[in-house]
Amino acid sequence: MRHYHIVINPAGASGRTNHCWKIVKEELDRLHVEYQVHLSSLTHGIKEIIQELTTTTERVDIILIGGDGSMNLAINGIVNFEMTYLGLIPCGSGNDLAKSLGISRQPIECLHNILNQESARKLDVGLLTYHNRYDEAGDLVSNEVYSRRFNISSGIGYDAAICVYVQKSIWKKIFNALHIGKLIYLFVGARLIFMHDHFQVSCKVDDKEYSYDKLLFIATMNQPYEGGGFKFCPKANPSDEKLNLCIADGLGRIDFFRIFPYAMKGQHDRFQGVYLKDGKTVHIQTKKPVWVHTDGEVKYQSSSISYSLFDQKLNLLD
Repeated sequence: MRHYHIVINPAGASGRTNHCWKIVKEELDRLHVEYQVHLSSLTHGIKEIIQELTTTTERVDIILIGGDGSMNLAINGIVNFEMTYLGLIPCGSGNDLAKSLGISRQPIECLHNILNQESARKLDVGLLTYHNRYDEAGDLVSNEVYSRRFNISSGIGYDAAICVYVQKSIWKKIFNALHIGKLIYLFVGARLIFMHDHFQVSCKVDDKEYSYDKLLFIATMNQPYEGGGFKFCPKANPSDEKLNLCIADGLGRIDFFRIFPYAMKGQHDRFQGVYLKDGKTVHIQTKKPVWVHTDGEVKYQSSSISYSLFDQKLNLLD
């Protein structure tokens, strides 16, 4: 019988992760499954827990109870990808990864799928590389190369700025408490569109070069959905060894309200100024530093970033 490591952020999703854990624990005990619980804290987070668990040459089975942010910390913590098998019981505000992969939102059903899966799905992992990093004030932090992995997407510009405001917003806890957490991205996005500036950018996808004078954002995606259910790259497939891009250029503020309802269904490329592309490597250069996110998590601004696929795949139990 396998032994499972249960990793939880007890403060996640306004406490909903704890409620989900109680349901999962009762079922694990009923099934007599062997497990060990690991609770994250401010001083010992999910990334550090995953690092410790996966620094091994033996197989380790992990069940993460959390959302897209928790999964981002987990993917950045894995040391030995080949021997790590990770299952997700989604309990976040957006849950875009679960939506993209068809993972059940019912904890018991999800748990049984993980426990009964004989072989894991092997998924591509995105890799963001910063060539420079700036803080919130626009001051240079470092010119050293720095990388972060992502499961869902990484964006530069407007969608990353939304993530910055969501992280700071008091409304996130309120929306989570009302069980409408994914709407916080639309709520913040609708307000931010009136304040956000367009910017100039050059973009190289594989061997093709593009330039945009009034860019709103570029989302580089490994999964179809981001931002609480927007299907920005409907053809994105985490098993095709390619990245997909959604580029929004020259769009006015009114265009936001006109186009975004179509983005929920992946039909936004019918509009002028929206471009969908794909490739294995991407380089983006901007005139000024702008915000960059990975799976909704934001640390730095940058004026020069690259994307590729990580050289190892995630073993997903679902």
